[in-house]
Amino acid sequence: MSFKLFAIASLAFEALVSASPMEASVARRNSGGSPSKFKVLTGQWDTESLNGGYYTLYNNLWGMPAATSGWEFTQATSVNGTNVAWATTYSWVDGPYNVKGYANLGLSSGLGKQLSGINSIVTEWNWTYSAASTDLVANVAYDLWLSPSTSPENNSDEVMFWLSTRGGAHPVGSQNATFSAGGITWKLFKGTVSNWTVWSFVAPSEITSFNADFKPFITYLIDSHGLSSSKYLTGVQAGTESFIGSATFTTTKYSVTVN
Repeated sequence: MSFKLFAIASLAFEALVSASPMEASVARRNSGGSPSKFKVLTGQWDTESLNGGYYTLYNNLWGMPAATSGWEFTQATSVNGTNVAWATTYSWVDGPYNVKGYANLGLSSGLGKQLSGINSIVTEWNWTYSAASTDLVANVAYDLWLSPSTSPENNSDEVMFWLSTRGGAHPVGSQNATFSAGGITWKLFKGTVSNWTVWSFVAPSEITSFNADFKPFITYLIDSHGLSSSKYLTGVQAGTESFIGSATFTTTKYSVTVN
């Protein structure tokens, strides 16, 4: 999660991630030992603009205060037009029911459109998890943010798409429906965080190679669950929420376009 949670967490905790021996290896993961041209994001709120500002990569460790110790490093590894590869490596101790971070790639282009005026939100995402500890709790998920205005400061709805849930990670709220698209029957959960509604589409099993258009999901929420078509799309993010444990999450190819 991001936007409002950024501000909430930063007021509670302003420390940066502790240095780790992993940092040097992360910095070299791009080209077989040669330093990468992309930044290693180690600070709690570190970011990097990619593809001329089309995307922003976030370390986004908004829940760090819930850990007694830990760190997370995030880095892009390649950019080819709207296709991006990136990875994050982390290790968190304690607070198994609290998200520590949401390392993610956020879209910075094509936002601020009303849902009624969007024809498609097309995405592709190929990813892997490796070197996972036995106590790992994490998910892999998209975050779409909606607002009654073009400002993300007024976000009223968060639409999540869970491609993976590990170690008991669970969406907010309770299941109230199912929805089928692209041959997959998703469980729909509805809940509340702070002052916004969270809609979570959860896949029945892990999806490591994903291609979809999110427009039919949005249309379903409008037609069947009362979501207003006059709301604006203010954010599209894709990443992993880390709760506890250690692992490396690698995106080998990701893209998203709003039309």
